[in-house]
Amino acid sequence: MTTKNTPQSIDTTQAPAPVGAYPHARKVGNLLFLSGIGPRAAGKQTNIIPGLEIDARGNFVQFDFAAQVHAVFANVRTVLEAAGSRWENLVDITVFLVNMQRDFNTFNTIYAEYFPENGPCRTTVAISSLPTPIAIELKCIATLGD
Repeated sequence: MTTKNTPQSIDTTQAPAPVGAYPHARKVGNLLFLSGIGPRAAGKQTNIIPGLEIDARGNFVQFDFAAQVHAVFANVRTVLEAAGSRWENLVDITVFLVNMQRDFNTFNTIYAEYFPENGPCRTTVAISSLPTPIAIELKCIATLGD
C-alpha cells in the first residue's frame, strides 16, 4: 500500500539519464528531492555537454561555462515538471562547481536572471571533479503544488 509519505521515484527521458543507479527525483509527502543534475543533453547520447568540445585526447577544444549553466537550469526545470512541480517551487539548491575562482561570478550573474528576487536558499561548493567532464551540478529540493 502506498501512502502520501511513501517515497516515489521520478524518472524522465526528457532529462539526461543518471550516471548511476538513482532516480532523477523522489517525492516524499509534499517535498521533491532532485538527484544531482548536470548540463548534459537528454537522450540516448548522454555524453553531449552544451558548451564543451573535447578532442580525442580528452583536452578541451571549446569551453563555455554560461552554456552549461543555462543547460543545467533547463534540465532541473524538466525534472521538476516531470514530477508535477515547477521552477517557482524550488526551496533549496546546492551548487557544485569544479572551478570556483573561474566560474562563480558567471554563475551568480546567470542565477540572478533566473531568480531576480526571493529565490531559493543556496549553498555553493567547490569540488575537484564530477563523474562526467561537466563544470557544474545542482542538487535541489522543491515543494509540490502551489
